[in-house]
Amino acid sequence: MTIQSEIQALKCADCARSDSAVSDLRPDSLLPIPADALSGWQDGRPGSDGVTRRKLLRNGVLGFAAVYGATQLSFEEVWEAAVAQAAEPMQKSIVVIYLNGGNDGLNCFVPTSAPEFAKYQTLRPTIARSLGDGVGGKVGTTIMNNTGGTLAFSNKLVSGTGADRNGDVIGFDTLYGDGTGGVGSDLAIIPAADYNPPNRSHFESRDYWFAGALSQLQTGWLGRWLDTYGSQVNPLQAVSLDSSLSKQIRSATAPVCALEGLQNVGFGVPGVTADVNSEVGKLAAVPFGATNAALGRSRNMMGLTVDVANRLSTLSNVAPGPGYPPNSGLSQKLQLAATLLSAGMGTRVITIDWGSFDTHGDQLAGQDPQLSTLSRSLAAFKADLAARGVEQNVITMVFSEFGRRLEESDSAGTDHGSGGPIMLSGSAVKGGLAGEHPGVNVNQDGDLVVKTDFRTVYQALISEWLGGDPNAILPGGPFDGIHRYDGGTTLTKAA
Repeated sequence: MTIQSEIQALKCADCARSDSAVSDLRPDSLLPIPADALSGWQDGRPGSDGVTRRKLLRNGVLGFAAVYGATQLSFEEVWEAAVAQAAEPMQKSIVVIYLNGGNDGLNCFVPTSAPEFAKYQTLRPTIARSLGDGVGGKVGTTIMNNTGGTLAFSNKLVSGTGADRNGDVIGFDTLYGDGTGGVGSDLAIIPAADYNPPNRSHFESRDYWFAGALSQLQTGWLGRWLDTYGSQVNPLQAVSLDSSLSKQIRSATAPVCALEGLQNVGFGVPGVTADVNSEVGKLAAVPFGATNAALGRSRNMMGLTVDVANRLSTLSNVAPGPGYPPNSGLSQKLQLAATLLSAGMGTRVITIDWGSFDTHGDQLAGQDPQLSTLSRSLAAFKADLAARGVEQNVITMVFSEFGRRLEESDSAGTDHGSGGPIMLSGSAVKGGLAGEHPGVNVNQDGDLVVKTDFRTVYQALISEWLGGDPNAILPGGPFDGIHRYDGGTTLTKAA
């Protein structure tokens, strides 16, 4: 499977590009990422006799993070904070994967009771799943444990080598386990999360989900959490794995950053490289007067960057760990996330935007390959974190801005709807059905009935996992609590 095959879903006009990134804010600075920091400080963690740029960069850099924050921070300030946090036990962290475009939950988690499945199949004659093993070219389903037989995974999400499965030994079924939330049941499903009344707009829905509020705020819900409970000197506490900052971590005061990758060592600005023939290289070579010390320091730093980039130009990303789907953009981002989380730099939040789930037409060709990749990648990421010894401190949340309508379109797709799924993964997660499924019940506009306000999930993640007062972060709270199929009211095992 190639990256291109993951993004074959048809797009509507206003979803031609993701609007999840901040567009009205420029980074304050570029932060070099030392090779030592991501390799576990092989020569010993600096700090006992002071943190200096020379010490941190002695073995080169692997990339540059674009730093956003209200206060200009020096290189030494940032890494003093990162090194100090590296010496402490890892704190609880969250990885947020946003599925761009509106993921159709009904073809992920299928209602299987007789009357509901009959209606589902009637309204989706082309794209509906079949009960049990796939027949007649249709993708089959696997009953989800501890749901009373009322829900089933699409086989594209479950392990196995059958023609309609994900083709691997891992998947949502292996994460979900027996669905009771005990040991080995580490995937929670909230099938129909949204806000009321839903409006089906990509742009407004994204802004609401990212802000954690039913209004277009300047800060994201995780950005406000960082403002209140995070560090004021460590931008590596929250990282968007992209060229731009996610709106979810846009903050008022707390420094945060965007990091596109560790390959192609150089300045993390589109169109600018650090070789001797680039604009940076040319500026570094321009002479400066003996009386202009500030210009001299600037040119010398440019020259150092060019030199480091040239010496390390052969570096490449760490090879993906076992189990990750090959040639996948999601695999690459999750591998980088695992590297950052295990490096001990105080990273608490990572955001990832991925995919193209706006499946107005030819949905099976667009959504199904992505579901296979998602299920395998999420399971591989959990195993990767476990191998690094940090998995117990990480929860991964997957969501999209809305679900799709019940009835398929004339082009074998689905139009914008409501009530999309949220998935939470991690050994700290109380696996199972953590929210009510609406079945095939629709509201007066023909959209699925929303059973869980998305802010209920944010509220639980703050109070149970990240720490702090949700009412200080989420406007309009408190919100209704978690309602699990088993009668429980928590998302995490320890809560």
